[in-house]
Amino acid sequence: MPIGISPFEAPKVIIAEIIIDLLLLIKIIQFKKFHLKELYSPQAVLLGILLFLSLDQLLLFRFTEGFFGNPFRLQGLFLLWHLSLFSFISKSISLHQIPKIFYLLSFILLSLITLVLGVGENNRAFGSLGEPNALAATMLFIFPFAFLKTHRLRKGLIAAAFLLIAFSGSRAGIIGFGIELIFLALINFLRFSLPKAVLISVVMILISLGLPFADKTEQMENRSLIWQTALTAGLNSPILGHGFGNIQSPLYQTAKKLNNPTQYLVVDSSHNFILDFWVQGGIVAVITLATLILLSFQGLIKHRRHLEITALLGILAALLFNPLSVVNLLAFWWLIGQGFE
Repeated sequence: MPIGISPFEAPKVIIAEIIIDLLLLIKIIQFKKFHLKELYSPQAVLLGILLFLSLDQLLLFRFTEGFFGNPFRLQGLFLLWHLSLFSFISKSISLHQIPKIFYLLSFILLSLITLVLGVGENNRAFGSLGEPNALAATMLFIFPFAFLKTHRLRKGLIAAAFLLIAFSGSRAGIIGFGIELIFLALINFLRFSLPKAVLISVVMILISLGLPFADKTEQMENRSLIWQTALTAGLNSPILGHGFGNIQSPLYQTAKKLNNPTQYLVVDSSHNFILDFWVQGGIVAVITLATLILLSFQGLIKHRRHLEITALLGILAALLFNPLSVVNLLAFWWLIGQGFE
């Protein structure tokens, strides 16, 4: 759609924000007095901390692109507010009435559109997401739905998902897919308890974060260099950060001080969403985000939500290595909300 600079990402952000606003309006119309207790839930408190932090930053920092974000991504403060709202209001929306065939159709359509659109200049499939890593992350989200809602086609779904992620060339996608399969094997075949299977999967994700430091092939866009730059940039404002939506400038200034190759690139993300929160919101934002994730996992484990846990593990792996589409951010924040249902 010809909206904004990016015909793939900008329309998705704008449409997502409009739909979230409509959901909020419906929620307000349906609001009853007994719903007040929801406003005192742990999720509401944690999201409120992020809101107050961002409002404080809005007064302290007056960066030009902070409110709407980089024009290519539009992932600024305005989108963060919407994603937080979406996480809070979507937890009460049940998916049980959706026919199972819908999940399989989503899987098939994503695969077919990817085949039709082919590959880009870098020989990587990008699909309707417009970016290879975002395509892989979207498959990581859709795969558990199709897999766990279907019984006869499971081997074919695994093969198709692997091939699509492989065609995208996303190494983070391969890691995330491997984590999802390991988790499913732990609970279904090895009969591990759910908490133990989640713990093993999370530890494996954390171990995988060491892989970029062993990669010496990329000198300019090496993840380890970008991560080191982001970590140092956050140390310049460790409590409140540099402001949500303000990543590119702190990374560039820090790269110049460190005199590393990152200074010669246009880097508008830390390529790790936790480091993004560290640069933008400091330790307050990181602790808040980590607590949200921990409590969400706790809630999903308590209610034995295997499907949502599988998807959350995959999305987490993808978000720890790449800046992703608003489609993937919606998936992540929806999954976080499901843990507080």
